[in-house]
Amino acid sequence: MHRFRDTTQGGSVRRTGRSQLSEGMRAQHDPLTAGLPWYGWLFDRILVHTPDVAAVLEVGAGAGLLWTYNYDRLPMAWWVWLTDTNPDVVTELRNAVDGAPQVTVAQGDLADLPLGDSAFDTVVANHLLEVLDDPMPALDEFDRVLRPGGSIVLAADGPTHLIELDRLLAGRVEGWRPLDVPRFHLGNGALVLAERFAGVRQERFADGFRLLDPDTVMMLLAAVCGRRLSVEHAAEIRAEVAAVIDRDGHFHLTTDTGLFVATAH
Repeated sequence: MHRFRDTTQGGSVRRTGRSQLSEGMRAQHDPLTAGLPWYGWLFDRILVHTPDVAAVLEVGAGAGLLWTYNYDRLPMAWWVWLTDTNPDVVTELRNAVDGAPQVTVAQGDLADLPLGDSAFDTVVANHLLEVLDDPMPALDEFDRVLRPGGSIVLAADGPTHLIELDRLLAGRVEGWRPLDVPRFHLGNGALVLAERFAGVRQERFADGFRLLDPDTVMMLLAAVCGRRLSVEHAAEIRAEVAAVIDRDGHFHLTTDTGLFVATAH
């Protein structure tokens, strides 16, 4: 059976917003220490809300990790379209798909998808709306390409997601402020979606991250604040994290994350 190529380059994290940080975490965490992996849980929820014979669209698919981790579970009668706005990302995504017969890759603007009206049974956006200044045009497009009665599955974080990283950096990085709370998040997403979709409901990913190595925590902090963390403060934080791991057996990171499911009119 065909498998996607993994083009994640070791799960590197790019700090362009809270969602990229959490994506990097999910790509790396160990299911033996952190519970059911994010991509498995998200795919489980998509399966529940999608018919056995279906056309499925992921908008802003990036490296295609959702499908990399779950391709062997893909129902035989699903046809999957993956889109992204960045042409370089689309090229990498096409390389990752590498001839998978059920998968089509297309480049397209979030507010003007190159896809027909009422073409899809399910539309998925994994931590995408959080990075948009205005999610409304994208939601209009999702509504347009969904068939009546089709499902939208939107993953998002809440304001306390990975809050322990904020606490470690507070007072140690000049001018540090907490990780940005986006315009669309778990706290307000239901109200935003209710304007366009029916039956909006929220499902939460309950597991936190339990990190066993202080170097992993330091890598995440570097992804968040880059070179603004001094050598002295980095050593201080590493010692603090190592002490917590010695005491508790792990360093806990809160996951305030989940998804919204709604139905097209």
